[in-house]
Amino acid sequence: MTASNAMAGLDSNAGFPALAARTAGMGTPLVLLHGGVGSAAHWERNIDELSAAFCVIAFDLPGYGNSPDVPATITTDDYIAWVSHAVLATAPKGCHLAGFSFGGAIAARIAANLGDRVLGLSLLGSAGFGAPVGRLVQVTKVPGPEAGRPARRAAAAANLGQWMLSTEPPPDDPVVDTQLTNLDRTRFDSRRISFKPTLLDDLARITAPVQLIWGTVDRLAYPSIQSRADSCRAVRPDISVVLVPDGGHWVQYEKAEAVNRLLMNFHGA
Repeated sequence: MTASNAMAGLDSNAGFPALAARTAGMGTPLVLLHGGVGSAAHWERNIDELSAAFCVIAFDLPGYGNSPDVPATITTDDYIAWVSHAVLATAPKGCHLAGFSFGGAIAARIAANLGDRVLGLSLLGSAGFGAPVGRLVQVTKVPGPEAGRPARRAAAAANLGQWMLSTEPPPDDPVVDTQLTNLDRTRFDSRRISFKPTLLDDLARITAPVQLIWGTVDRLAYPSIQSRADSCRAVRPDISVVLVPDGGHWVQYEKAEAVNRLLMNFHGA
């Protein structure tokens, strides 16, 4: 089944505008939250496969993709509330939930607040561990359109190889187009949420089963994947931790087949 674009998540009583979403499939809802400098396209290799078992709802988060802009004065609590209301509006009877990176920190916050209305939670390369002081990841500034497409593509490809994928893609790879489109449509600084140390407190409050997924070449897991996994197990000993061989930070794109299988099995498909 081919995913479609739709407006979803309007809750007029809360005063939050609708969020854009890609939806596909039928059955129990599985809500997908993307990473920073992203959109629902972060799940482009997962939506159709997962829709065989779930009603998949992949949001563009506020300030990303086709979703509305974010007021400059918005608090992080109100940002989380906006996404939470979108989730509740599209899945009022409960849902499975998965978040990638920045979306992982948001998903954990939502799951902690919604209790048994979240049936299962998967966090892929999750943020929420606090500011990664000391982490060094080389970033190439992507020039504006005036620099021309070749220069922009080369810079975006270099960045993908540094912090999203295990290896740098060729500049003409379609993934570079996805990255540039996401970059050009990003209007919110995800670090306002990603760099807060919220995840461990949220995990301690979450009632749903929790799955953590990392690619073994995730360079953003600082100081190490093992240290992050250990800190999570300290507050949730029953947590499932899975490492996907040779996957980078954007593991659900780079190792889509393995991650789709992990999500399907964990969420009971």
